[in-house]
Amino acid sequence: MQDSSILLTKINSPTRPEPIWMPPGGGVELGESLEEALYREILEETELEIKKKQLLWIYEFIEEPYHAIEFYFRCEVIGGNLKKGSDPELKTDQQMLLDLAFIPFSEAQNLPIAPSFIKEFCKNGGEFFTDIRHIINSPFEGGAGG
Repeated sequence: MQDSSILLTKINSPTRPEPIWMPPGGGVELGESLEEALYREILEETELEIKKKQLLWIYEFIEEPYHAIEFYFRCEVIGGNLKKGSDPELKTDQQMLLDLAFIPFSEAQNLPIAPSFIKEFCKNGGEFFTDIRHIINSPFEGGAGG
């Protein structure tokens, strides 16, 4: 986040028929810490250097065939220039990243943003909680195994 805006990437998601906007991120590599993955993924996708400030949300995305556990952090930009990067693990013709921008909170309501709680966060002016929120998106009654 920067001023009254949030950094979002526009991607071709394998779970959606149309492109969506979402915070930059990706997977943790074998032997890599969560914090190391955060710095690497942001740099790969945005060419920005960041400083991790606070864990905001833990989100469980459950939609066949996926079950992902995502961590969302508040970060501060400390270097670099915003520029669309790439996913080095994907071939050039398979890249999912289409665009990126600092989106003003006031404009976020007009975009297809996922997960939906990001839109609510922006609608509330980017107000932070005092505690970490664990959010589960599950098509299964009562959550997985419920």
